[in-house]
Amino acid sequence: MNSLVKSFFILSLLILPNFLLGQAPNITVNLVLFNNQANIFYIGDLDPTGLGNAPNYYTLEIGNLGSTDERVQLGFEIISDNKSFVDATSNAFTLPANHTYAFTNNQLNLGAAIIPETGEEIEITDYNLNFDEINNLQNVVTSTGKLPAGIYRFVFTVFQENNPSLILASDEEILTITNPTTIEPLYPGERVSNAVLTEIPTTFPYFYWQSDVSQFNLYVYRKYEDKSIQDVLSRDPILHLERYPNNLFQYPAESDPLFFYDEAGNPVGQSVGAVRPLEPGNTYYWYVEAIIPTNSGETVLPSDIYQFKIAELAGAQADVDMILRYLRQILGDKYDLYMSKLQGYDPDGNILLNGVPVQIETLIQLATQIQDKQAEIKNVVVQ
Repeated sequence: MNSLVKSFFILSLLILPNFLLGQAPNITVNLVLFNNQANIFYIGDLDPTGLGNAPNYYTLEIGNLGSTDERVQLGFEIISDNKSFVDATSNAFTLPANHTYAFTNNQLNLGAAIIPETGEEIEITDYNLNFDEINNLQNVVTSTGKLPAGIYRFVFTVFQENNPSLILASDEEILTITNPTTIEPLYPGERVSNAVLTEIPTTFPYFYWQSDVSQFNLYVYRKYEDKSIQDVLSRDPILHLERYPNNLFQYPAESDPLFFYDEAGNPVGQSVGAVRPLEPGNTYYWYVEAIIPTNSGETVLPSDIYQFKIAELAGAQADVDMILRYLRQILGDKYDLYMSKLQGYDPDGNILLNGVPVQIETLIQLATQIQDKQAEIKNVVVQ
């Protein structure tokens, strides 16, 4: 075989795989989800029937960088565990040369995505929802309307007209769905349904709650005599925090506006309105809202409403109830076992860490670290 034939043969080998795979480097596609940090995805936002009542949750950019027009179609899939349980296709349309377009999910679902040069409408139709492909998916979606927790691939392809196997370009985004459900106040106080009204000895208490979310709204209201819960909550709160990035907050001693920052120093939240002091002898309601990112924005999950009373002679020393509550959080299901060895003893408010006196917030921080699995208990000794 002479050198000219060899060169042609090698060149053919380099070109042939791309031809067989149908790759057209001139066709581009870029899927951009509006919220890559979404923890919830509502299956109704797919809008498979084209009702137009779903929010926008993605933008799809498609382009033809070549010199000739292409007849193509779009394919859409949602994949989990390598199984496609949602798929859809668009009508065929002409993608003009040297043009790029961007359309939202609503435009594509409603046939409102128009190629100006040709006047053609692009509409994604023929949705197939194959929930039975994944174990228990049908039951979860039916009962909650949401995708269950898991990792999902949202995939778009551009393929040659009437030939789905000849993919010209593709792109995907990955969403990790966690469906947070936990928001539980822990201190101060008890649920308003509880007949016991807990008194605390300080006007600067720590508010502590448990959740699997990272940002919260906190509300504190003063209770007035003979007023229902609805009446109290209809008034302005004496403290309102928006997007507080923690689950532990000490009531401020000052009335200045509060600002909150993430670990990188970027502003994330603030207080809203006036910050009024807590006063001895008064009863207060409080609750928190967990801020949960969704595929199309955010939703909030409210906690139960708690109540507490500031003791008439409030002091700075932590009370017995507070310390025992945090010990219960720290010791978990072994709390009763260890406390049975301390019958007749109560905390005196003095807390030592490695022999050094510390404040109650150290105990709270330890409880939080154990809850978040940043620390663990190796041994407990009762002396």
